[in-house]
Amino acid sequence: MTIIILVSVLIGYVYEDTDSLIVINDSLVICGTHQYNIKVHITNKGILKVRQWSGAADSTGWLLLNAPLILIQDSSSISASVSGYWGGDTSHPDGYGPGYGGAGGISGGAGGGAGYGGDGGAGGDYYGGAGGSAYGDPSDTLIEMGSGGGAGCYTTYVVDGFGGSGGAMTYLKAQQITIDSSYIETNGEDGHVGTLLGFEAGGGGSGGGIIIWADSAIIHNSVMNANGGDGANSELGGGGGAGGGRIKIFYTTSLDTSDIVLLVQGGTGGIGFQGSDGEDGMPGSIHIEPIVGITEIANTVTKNFYIHSNPVKDIAKITCANTPLKLHLYDVSGRLVKTIWLKNNTEFVRLDDLEQGIYFLKSNKENKPAHKIILLK
Repeated sequence: MTIIILVSVLIGYVYEDTDSLIVINDSLVICGTHQYNIKVHITNKGILKVRQWSGAADSTGWLLLNAPLILIQDSSSISASVSGYWGGDTSHPDGYGPGYGGAGGISGGAGGGAGYGGDGGAGGDYYGGAGGSAYGDPSDTLIEMGSGGGAGCYTTYVVDGFGGSGGAMTYLKAQQITIDSSYIETNGEDGHVGTLLGFEAGGGGSGGGIIIWADSAIIHNSVMNANGGDGANSELGGGGGAGGGRIKIFYTTSLDTSDIVLLVQGGTGGIGFQGSDGEDGMPGSIHIEPIVGITEIANTVTKNFYIHSNPVKDIAKITCANTPLKLHLYDVSGRLVKTIWLKNNTEFVRLDDLEQGIYFLKSNKENKPAHKIILLK
């Protein structure tokens, strides 16, 4: 990984290599997956800014930080607001993303709000755009960007009053995560009012997603926001408010919290001064739970099955004394990718349909940790 060093008395300090990311009283624009061998340390008003979605299936619009230790403190932040899926515009009146808000109709109908954690509100007036529908599972270990709100339309062919963009996705994964006197925000953008006659109102962009996953998590005096944007006001129908996003916190050993604020509020529908108001967006979801299934097995733990010749190349040899046994295979994000039944004491299991990487294999026996599999191609 390229080393980046910026030193200044006034600006601050940014350092990155394969071992660590350190940001002190400075800011860094970042996106995609970043793996560090030692730590991530953001301190003294340091800022990580998630790069805005580019409209392509690439690393923009989301951030995954993976390290043994992640420490965010002293009024530092991860800023991911308005960096998710785009709102509706001239070339694409509906918002972008799986929960996009629909464009407003002829004669000033307002754009509908987008939905991620919660549904978006419909736009006001007779031709108000439909609100977006929420997507994803509130309790699984996945997360997603927020979708964009629809645009208001002056006529069938003229868009005026763009939709708000959604919030980005932020994913922190570590053995220990400490967040103290800091904040993470991934709010959606408010819809925009038209500039021609003020008749067109865009829908708000939905809140994005935040996931914290650690063996041990300490969160004190901190705020996490994934709020939906408001719909715009207009002379006719108001824009729909956007749905709130999602916040998920998973831990395997301990969770210590005090004076924290978690917000996933839906956006407020815009006012229609001569028509009807847009609907409010629905709140998003907050999910906090202990989780088992991806902790690596220790040598002192009694094993109920064995994997031979690990790393594995395409085919895994698994032995088990007590069959039948049901196994679940998870990827590094905690997503279940395969279920395996061991019917014989020795089984050869094909894994060539999976991408190269690290996986965790866990039995359905209670209190049994997972085995780490390194799959090569």
